Amino acid sequence: MRSRSDAELAELLRRRPDLALPAPSDLPTLANRLSVRTSVQRAVDGLNAALLRVLEALVLATTDSRVRPADAAALLGVTDLGPALDELRSLALVWGAEEHPHLVASVRESLGTYPAGLGRPAATLLRQVPDVQLAPVLRSLGLPPAAQPQAGEAVARVLADPDRVAELIAGCDEAERDILNRLAQGPPVGLLRMRPGDTPPGATLTMRGLLIPIEGQTVELPREVGLVLRPRPLGAIAAGPPDISVVERTPAALDTIGTTAVLEAVRLVDALADNWTANPPAQLRSGGVGVRELRRTARDLGTDETTVALIAEVAAAAGLVNATHSIEPVYLPTTEFDTWRRRSTASRWADLAQAWIAMTRQPSLVGQRGERERLITLLSPDVERGTIPGLRTRALDALSELAPGSAPTSAEQVLARMAWREPRRASGYRPVLAAILAEGDLLGVTAAGGLTGYSRTLRSGSRAVAEQVLTNALPAPVDHFLVQPDLTVVVPGPPTTELASQLALTADLESTGGASVYRLTEASIRRALDAGRSGTDIAAMISQRSRTPVPQSLSYLIDDLARRHGMLRSGVATSYLRCEDEALLARVLSDRNVSGLQLRRIAPTVVISAAPVAEVLGHLREAGYAPAAETPDGEVIALGGEPLRAPSRQPVRVVRSRPDTVSNLAEVVKRVRSGDALTEISRRVPPIAQQVPGVTSAATMGLLREAIRAEQTVMIGVAESDGTSARHTLVPISMAGGFVRGQQEGRAGLVSYPLHRITAATIVAQSDDAGER
Repeated sequence: MRSRSDAELAELLRRRPDLALPAPSDLPTLANRLSVRTSVQRAVDGLNAALLRVLEALVLATTDSRVRPADAAALLGVTDLGPALDELRSLALVWGAEEHPHLVASVRESLGTYPAGLGRPAATLLRQVPDVQLAPVLRSLGLPPAAQPQAGEAVARVLADPDRVAELIAGCDEAERDILNRLAQGPPVGLLRMRPGDTPPGATLTMRGLLIPIEGQTVELPREVGLVLRPRPLGAIAAGPPDISVVERTPAALDTIGTTAVLEAVRLVDALADNWTANPPAQLRSGGVGVRELRRTARDLGTDETTVALIAEVAAAAGLVNATHSIEPVYLPTTEFDTWRRRSTASRWADLAQAWIAMTRQPSLVGQRGERERLITLLSPDVERGTIPGLRTRALDALSELAPGSAPTSAEQVLARMAWREPRRASGYRPVLAAILAEGDLLGVTAAGGLTGYSRTLRSGSRAVAEQVLTNALPAPVDHFLVQPDLTVVVPGPPTTELASQLALTADLESTGGASVYRLTEASIRRALDAGRSGTDIAAMISQRSRTPVPQSLSYLIDDLARRHGMLRSGVATSYLRCEDEALLARVLSDRNVSGLQLRRIAPTVVISAAPVAEVLGHLREAGYAPAAETPDGEVIALGGEPLRAPSRQPVRVVRSRPDTVSNLAEVVKRVRSGDALTEISRRVPPIAQQVPGVTSAATMGLLREAIRAEQTVMIGVAESDGTSARHTLVPISMAGGFVRGQQEGRAGLVSYPLHRITAATIVAQSDDAGER
């Protein structure tokens, strides 16, 4: 590690950031962390397919703790491992010269028991086989009878000869060869089911030594046999990622395609908020939205449950919907939604895109079974996944490598390239990555599978520029529509915010796209009347917005519904007053002291109020009346006063941030170098005095005063604020105000340390008349 330059150390910390958290104090500490199992596991999991194969070959070519590069190259079918070894050396998975490399501890363990899908050596497996099972193997191979360990060693010597193994394989029938070939591709372990009176092909293979029993009916293919069976010992290795065939377009053309998804995503968020405003779904006890509410919302929005789950999760991540903080919480739009709704389409989409890229939620989990086979619901804590932001970043990075305007012909090619880059993680992440690519298309981050220009700009950090690029690509919003004789309304483009809200209230959306189609029905017009619009208002809006004559049938429909609307009326009454004395009831109605109750007479002996019963009783008693509460059947009951409660508030949204890389790596490297230099100094000077008899604070301060007068360099021990101890070297200049100040190598300006935290001091450059205290 000391032979590496500062730039090489910084590159190592950048590629393996866990090594610098917390920052190591010196190089020995950093070197010790290199062999920590979890750190090595992360580094191995991040290797691409080519480097992983080279590392596996090095492990397979290790005998007696010595790595044989020539044997590793032969396994790979190449002649030069220099570039790959340099890359593994830069990651600190391999160290030493190219002729005699060494594997860092824990590398073999991180690769698992079966590197490259090959089994363990025959000598290792045969040590565990008892004599009674080795006897038929010895007879089959023509070896004299022997007991362990001589019997196992004899069979291992036979299997170590590739020519002899090839002869044994040539004597196998088709069924036996099929078993061997399948195990040779990995994993090399299988289950041999023995039935009474039956001899399966695997049983004859164990008698020939080609399969070795390891436990019960489980058998393993020895490494030597697997290497002979494989045409290439470690399979074909691609030196680079697989190519992606693309459909060439201009960047502007791809942006235009993406605007359709952008408009639809923004519209769905609007529709979701309106739907949940009218019918807010209740929050489950475990958190989230129930399956029935999810299905109802999908049915109301005219889309599928997967799309609703994505839109709702993104809207929640953007702070547009949230659960109320009440006894029976429900999900509603937040106050931020009203501000968001009034902004431009490009700005609204940018909020959604940034929320999706950074959110630690995996919408594709909604509807699946989680732990204990429990169904994962929308907006529940079970959807939380901390690794998802990193996967989205890597998926978008893979698309950003394509030329602007290009789109892959299939998502499978993108997944294949990502699998080459991280083969050990690919099997578990493949379904998740496929869902991420599909979500990108639904939200307009990608179009036809390719990364749009405004998404590239947004990811680079230029949001204002990205919004301008998207605005230029979006079709101009329209403020008019065309009314057809069949009472359909065609909007020839994206509607303005005002027009969209008017149509959402008055008509039902039937289809979207370049032109939206709405339908005017009795239910939709009645919905507008219920919202407070009059028939005249509705007719005037349609007449002003329509570029075609309004059909007469529509005018008749609006007039008829407006005339019948409100003939039956309903209201809210929280409490009532009943009194047989009409004069007393009239006196209560005319009393100004109870006017705040807003009493209304609906019958000669009945008055209603919107105030709660307890409030009505309290006001009447304060005014000098003597009311009593009663049950629905007329029985008098006693009510206690309801306690006052503070209004509930919305829960605070928590923004989580996780740094992906270690910042200021140069400072970390500098600290490591300084700590290493102090370690070297400590070898040449006596150790710092510790808390022993005869060493006092006065003695330490006296030594510092002498060092100031003689301009000597001292090494001091300092107790840090976090409880740890540290050593520093400096040339002290002054000591006053409870601090010692001086110059420290590599630090600009003067440094100071509190005197009460200095535990000991030692002269580094000693003179004839100065010593250690």
